[in-house]
Amino acid sequence: MSSTKTVAAVKAEGRRYRGVSNEVRTAERRMKLIDAGIKMFGSIGYHAATVKGLCQEAGLTERYFYESFPNAEALFTACYLHITDTLRGRLQQVLMGMGDEGLEEATMTGLTVFFTQFKEQPEAARILLVEVLTVNRHLEELSLKTLYSFVEMLEALAKPLIEQRAKGDPNAHLDSTLLASGLVGSVLYMAARWALDGCRQPVEHVVENAMLIFRGVGFSLVGGAQRV
Repeated sequence: MSSTKTVAAVKAEGRRYRGVSNEVRTAERRMKLIDAGIKMFGSIGYHAATVKGLCQEAGLTERYFYESFPNAEALFTACYLHITDTLRGRLQQVLMGMGDEGLEEATMTGLTVFFTQFKEQPEAARILLVEVLTVNRHLEELSLKTLYSFVEMLEALAKPLIEQRAKGDPNAHLDSTLLASGLVGSVLYMAARWALDGCRQPVEHVVENAMLIFRGVGFSLVGGAQRV
């Protein structure tokens, strides 16, 4: 047998470096760029960030930037999706762990998860609440679709209470989607105000204020059904 390496063997070696495949290294570089993007887009803003600056923050050359993204807008979109996907996953875990009688507890836990992410990463708050609306129409539409997904999650919590109220008061014109949209909107504006103040107030204080809104809606639904 010849000691000469086959072409396939040489290619296989070329695909690995120190035991790590090209695919894994590409994914790692992509994540470095996303982390750098969140930091820069969330601090100096999308329009002030440059590809060169993003690469410097990530510790990579521009060659590796264009390996993963065609332009800064594509990186911004990836950053936005990473933030919202992470947040959605954490909130879904809260819903999955909710017991039959744990509506208030689940709501408080979900709000804590939401505000804690922004406290720990204020750049994410700016990207999610401000910067996404300044890039272009495509990102505005993506933002709306993302908000709808959070509305759907909250609607799943509110719907049983609305159905209970409807049984006691057939004339109540309640809409679970509208109600959930209003609750999500109130939380987002509260988060925006909090972020503008540098997230100085403790998370538990912000959650306490947000819970007043949710408890008020819950009391109106349950109390209204009982009064009829």
